[in-house]
Amino acid sequence: MKTLYAYLFIWISMCTVSCDDWAPWTQWGTCSRTCDGGVTYRTRRCRKDSPMNRGCRADDVQYRACNMQECPGNVIDYRALQCSAFNKNPYSGEMLNWVPYHDSKNPCALYCQAEGHDVIHRLANHVVDGTKCRNDSKDMCIDGKCWNVGCDGILGSKKVLDRCGICGGNNSCMSRQTPKFTWSLSGYGECSSTCGVGYRRAKPVCINRASGKRVRNKRCRSAERPKQQTRSCKLRDCKESPIYKWVFGPWSNCSCAKKYSWRARRCVMFFPNSTQTYVSEKFCDTRTPVTKQLCDKTLCPVWHVGHWAPCSVTCGNGVQRRGVVCQHFGKEFCDLKSKPITLRSCNTSVLCFVQNDIQEVILGESDSSSIKRLPPLKSTEKTGPRPRFVAREWQPCSVTCGRGRKWRYVTCQVYVPRIGKDTELPDKECKGLKPLNSSPCIIQECVEQFEYRVVGMTPCSRSCLGGVQETIVRCVSIHNGSTVDDSNCKDVHLVPVERRVCNDINCPQRWKVGDFGMCSVSCGGGIMHRDVECIQEFAVGFRNGIHLPDYMCEQPVPTRNRKCNSIDCHSEWLSGPWSKCSVTCGQGYRSRDVYCVKKNAGGNYINISSTLCDSNKHPMDVQKCNQTVCPEPKLRALEVQFFQMDKLKRVKLTIGMTATILPGTTVLIKCPTRGIQLQDIRWFKNGTTIRYSKRVKLTRKRFLKIRNAVPEKDSGIYSCKAGSLQSNTLVSFSSVYDIFKATMLRQKYISGSQPMNLVARSISTKQMDPVSRKYSPLFLVKSDWSACSATCGGGLQSRNVSCEIITRDYFEVFPVRFCTKAGHSAPLLIQSCNTFPCLEWSLGNWSECAASECVRDKTALIKREVSCLSNDQVMNDTSHCESLGTIPPTEMECSNKDCKAVWIASKWTRCIGECETNGFKTRSLDCVWSKTRLSAGKECSSLQRPRTMKMCEMGNCSCTDESEYCSVVKMMKFCKFENFRRNCCVSCKKS
Repeated sequence: MKTLYAYLFIWISMCTVSCDDWAPWTQWGTCSRTCDGGVTYRTRRCRKDSPMNRGCRADDVQYRACNMQECPGNVIDYRALQCSAFNKNPYSGEMLNWVPYHDSKNPCALYCQAEGHDVIHRLANHVVDGTKCRNDSKDMCIDGKCWNVGCDGILGSKKVLDRCGICGGNNSCMSRQTPKFTWSLSGYGECSSTCGVGYRRAKPVCINRASGKRVRNKRCRSAERPKQQTRSCKLRDCKESPIYKWVFGPWSNCSCAKKYSWRARRCVMFFPNSTQTYVSEKFCDTRTPVTKQLCDKTLCPVWHVGHWAPCSVTCGNGVQRRGVVCQHFGKEFCDLKSKPITLRSCNTSVLCFVQNDIQEVILGESDSSSIKRLPPLKSTEKTGPRPRFVAREWQPCSVTCGRGRKWRYVTCQVYVPRIGKDTELPDKECKGLKPLNSSPCIIQECVEQFEYRVVGMTPCSRSCLGGVQETIVRCVSIHNGSTVDDSNCKDVHLVPVERRVCNDINCPQRWKVGDFGMCSVSCGGGIMHRDVECIQEFAVGFRNGIHLPDYMCEQPVPTRNRKCNSIDCHSEWLSGPWSKCSVTCGQGYRSRDVYCVKKNAGGNYINISSTLCDSNKHPMDVQKCNQTVCPEPKLRALEVQFFQMDKLKRVKLTIGMTATILPGTTVLIKCPTRGIQLQDIRWFKNGTTIRYSKRVKLTRKRFLKIRNAVPEKDSGIYSCKAGSLQSNTLVSFSSVYDIFKATMLRQKYISGSQPMNLVARSISTKQMDPVSRKYSPLFLVKSDWSACSATCGGGLQSRNVSCEIITRDYFEVFPVRFCTKAGHSAPLLIQSCNTFPCLEWSLGNWSECAASECVRDKTALIKREVSCLSNDQVMNDTSHCESLGTIPPTEMECSNKDCKAVWIASKWTRCIGECETNGFKTRSLDCVWSKTRLSAGKECSSLQRPRTMKMCEMGNCSCTDESEYCSVVKMMKFCKFENFRRNCCVSCKKS
């Protein structure tokens, strides 16, 4: 049984550690987007065998970026597509169209703005996975969090472009010779159109390589400036979809040298607001219109080519000829370089024999079937075919009337049986006379073909008040009556011109229309103006007319203005407005956007590539600004104490004030500054950033506003910070006792009578009340002197002096300098008192009860110093302090067990006596304290006294010098003394 329990314990322990494991990962799911960056994920399941187990560690889901390539064409923005999904949902009873709004603090929440309204609402807590966190970044939102996407397109990668433009690089290209500044493309901005197809632009900016900050473009090399990049975008479809149409240019001019005529075409998107822009050709009808056509060459000169004549010989090598004629109209002739050939070689491979027969050929025919043959001569196989002259029909006479000339072709030909056709030969191959190829001709006698004829009347020179018209005479053809050039009638008799009066009537009211003036612009759609007046003429003359109102003439009024020069302009630089200066003082910079644009025929500017504009004329986009001396940054704090005694709706405080208010009061705290921008002001409470709400918020001027303040939430120190500067305002709430005390103290003063314990004096000069913003009188309030700080020797006493503005609802305490500046005399705040000297005994500390001060058995003596002090000065004569009484004792006995008297004996002397006789030894005794060995006087009298002498025997005396000074003893004649004689025996015997 114990073994079973052991196995069970081991199994449970093992399962606790290893029985919970991960199932295999699932396959990667479908990418959330087909382009422009999406996200896919896979999951795994934790297999738990027992509820007692702890579960699996690590993540159960993995994410991966996918389809990072850009979307082709104009695809609707992914975030805009999510906002538009809420268009059909009513919001506050209205159907609104939603467009994306980017919140920098929470980029992965779906914030949308109602188009045409200021309404911004969070329509969803999370955007769809794969949505970009920002337009100018590859980072994407996954499960409501912004995930970093590196420059390598990998999710979670931290790789960034180094200063060399290399993804994940280490700036290895940087060196001392590397320029400090370089070009960089800014991120793609917002879509230029809120509906339909627009564009997003990334323009080149000059940056500092070290800091990454933008600088003026002039600091970078213009030759290295990259091209501005644009990308089409589409947030949503417009209510009225744009229309895509082909727009064509004029056909190019035709000429006889050109075979085709061309015209340009562009695909244009027309917006509902009458604007237009060029787009890709794929948006227009796929049935591409014709842009190339054959030129009409009906009236162009043309070479007309005849048939090749037979070979010029019937045997051997010959030539073939044909007629080539240029048919032209006017002064334009055929190009001689393109003239077809009229002669080519030929070979019959037949033996040559001379023959004398002649043939005639019908004009325009050249084949053997059309030849009119004469009766053939008999021939044999030896003679073969015979060459003969062939004459074609006569051409028409060169004139239509009178005497002219006509021509025909006459050639020498031979019939070639092998090919079954006639072949031309040189004339010398034919025998006999050659028929004539030209002959005179006579047509009927010539008569006049043209005449002058009246064909009508000219318009009347005036429509009223009598005009003139005359007959119109033209030169016409007699045969068909068509008008011809006057040169044809130079020999014809002239027809007289008749004149007559017309329209001899009064003039009605009419419009006097002037000529259109110059167009207001040379391109891009301008306006031409002309004068249009309603007049009525009463006589012939320049000024013989009266001006009438427009309604008296025939309606409608002729157009006074019309469009002109509706053609596209050349590309040009267009500058936007300057931004605000980067600083409010000192040397700063401001920038503006510069676009390369072209004004289209409708007068609207459209953005085009910057390469189409002249880079040398690029306007400045960064310049210096506000080159003034900056004032020293300062918070204008106000050292004033505010105390509220009665209810007020609102109290307006200034930073630096100390305020005691009543609950329910609305507090407004302003932070006046100098040399500091408003957006740099931050508010804190008790050192912590304030969380704003509907009750506690900032006003437009960055004032801190607290509605209906309550002690539990709003008591504390409010700080206004701007950089390193800070100022505080303490806000507290008064109790009933505080209000009662403050009211009673100022009641008589408020009612008009001066309180007994206050001294106040009103002056004409007033001070601006920071709360009421009105001028109020200042009062100098003094309290009673306090008790003296010392009873003698000169003390100090003080009093409270305050400079106040006092009202029935509150009072304010200003620094005293405000009152002195207003005219009050400076009050004393501290004065001396009790200046007579202070006498006292100065008692030192008792010394230690030491064994060195023993006076008797187990008793010692302690001491101290006693001196007379007058105003802390030690007096040599203690008589100054006799008035204080007896001098305090300076000594006092104390108990000390170490105080014990003992006898102490010295060593015994040497035996004194004659040699070999009895002598004696002696020693001395001292009474001392046992611990210190100091003399104890007579304190040993009660103790037993030790012996001081004892007997001894003298031995044999040997004569020796026992001292090193024996030589001196002899010299000093001390040998007469027994003691010296005994110790210096040898020296004394010599003497």
